[in-house]
Amino acid sequence: MNHQNLSVLLISFLLFTLSAEAQMQRKRANVVEPVENFWTPTIISQATTETLQARNLNVTIMHSFGIATTNAIQNFFGLDNIQNVRLGLDYGLTDRWSIGIGRSSLFNVVDLRSKYVLMRQNSDNSSPLSLALKGDIGIITQENRQPLGDDISTLLSGIASKKINETISLQLSPMYGYYSSVDADEQNHLFAIGMGSHIKFTERYALIAEYYPVIGQRNPGTHNAFSVGLNIQTGGHVFQLFFASTRWHLEQYVIADNRNQFWAGDFRFGFNVNRIFSL
Repeated sequence: MNHQNLSVLLISFLLFTLSAEAQMQRKRANVVEPVENFWTPTIISQATTETLQARNLNVTIMHSFGIATTNAIQNFFGLDNIQNVRLGLDYGLTDRWSIGIGRSSLFNVVDLRSKYVLMRQNSDNSSPLSLALKGDIGIITQENRQPLGDDISTLLSGIASKKINETISLQLSPMYGYYSSVDADEQNHLFAIGMGSHIKFTERYALIAEYYPVIGQRNPGTHNAFSVGLNIQTGGHVFQLFFASTRWHLEQYVIADNRNQFWAGDFRFGFNVNRIFSL
């Protein structure tokens, strides 16, 4: 092979290599991936469109204390008064479908829940938002001398979220709660619009907030619940430190039994711990 043919061969090989590399780069650049709108399956008490990957287990500890401004010094800003603790497990059956169980210390409520993601927002915006459905059944197991059927509450919510940019994610959750047995002046059926936000400061810290305006008739003496908090991501854990008006960690009880007003100073400190295990 003469030098001229060798040069042509080398140039052809070089052009082919560069072309193949450019095609691979274009393919990598066009990969469509789901967008993470929130770091956890719940904002504070309100479910998000995030779900677990298949065969992953999320262990959750939710803890709320007493009103921070009531006898603040004597009660150590409410920390001496434990109001409610919920221990929960959620398991990913598939990448879109999860089931869970939990128990709250308040009234010994056991809850069973399930969430299915209908659509996930994509990085190329071909799916512009995430949509999910969530159902929850709560059962009061504390002895109260009434039939089990009177101790059941249910919740159904549709959840829509969107990551606006690299910093801000927003969410709306129309929800319906049903309560099998209530007092004469209370409602068996309640409707609310859950609102939530997630504002990322860094890869480890984010500001979170949620609001529960009740639509239509409401239980007497109740107010729309508001909470604000801080997400702290540490590898497999996400810690959530928050201030909230409600002592409940279940949505149907938040809209039915929030007796305090956040902006009137009736707020309490609380924290959530989320730990994911791959099974």
